[in-house]
Amino acid sequence: MTETDVPALFALNPSLNRPAIAAALAENRLVQVEDFLEAASAEALWQILSSQTPYGLAWAGDGQPGGQHLRPEQLRAMPAEQKAQMGNAAANAAANGRFAFLYGQYPLVEAYTQQWHPGHPLYQLLEEINAPPSLEFARAVSGHGDIVKADAQATVYAAGHFLTDHDDLVEVEGRRLAYVLNLAKDWKPDWGGYLNFMDIKGNVLAGFMPRFNTLNLFLVPLRHNVSHVPPFAPMGRYAITGWYRNK
Repeated sequence: MTETDVPALFALNPSLNRPAIAAALAENRLVQVEDFLEAASAEALWQILSSQTPYGLAWAGDGQPGGQHLRPEQLRAMPAEQKAQMGNAAANAAANGRFAFLYGQYPLVEAYTQQWHPGHPLYQLLEEINAPPSLEFARAVSGHGDIVKADAQATVYAAGHFLTDHDDLVEVEGRRLAYVLNLAKDWKPDWGGYLNFMDIKGNVLAGFMPRFNTLNLFLVPLRHNVSHVPPFAPMGRYAITGWYRNK
């Protein structure tokens, strides 16, 4: 697939029941929307995420509470031993109840503004997520009429990857509505990678399977995690994730 034949990548399904989505968010602060994109857009995105995206690594562990984000070329040049050390540090932090994460990442805003890979089709995706149809949808279903933009990252959770309990609240960034657009095909429940929402006691209120072309939306703040992907998972959990913001 070349830049000239990339279809619309964020073409919303015209049959979406927007009032029902808005009602679910208003009542529960979260909702799962199946068949979110038109079929051609979802298929094109899957192809891009699974075969055309050079992932780096996002991780946070002992001594790195804010996390680090390695560019693809940095990750490729890193010795295996150092990669293992990062994974161990993230696991140790999680084992001791501290915020930690480990997953493959391609940060679209940074890559787009710095032109890491000129002409990459995901730059088109970022533009479409920030186009009127997307922003108007987010304003309408969230009730946040002040949303003005969105960020995005391509992610892949492979074997051993996870994201521990947190609520996404970073007030200075103006996060209003979080989204996770799942693009993994034929995912199985035993492969983990669920987006889980918890109450104050740690009970799971809802667990969203990463089903292909399904959008998870939730209002910020809300406690959640991404469950550990076990070693036997044969493929990665691909997704586009980010926040609609008012700043």
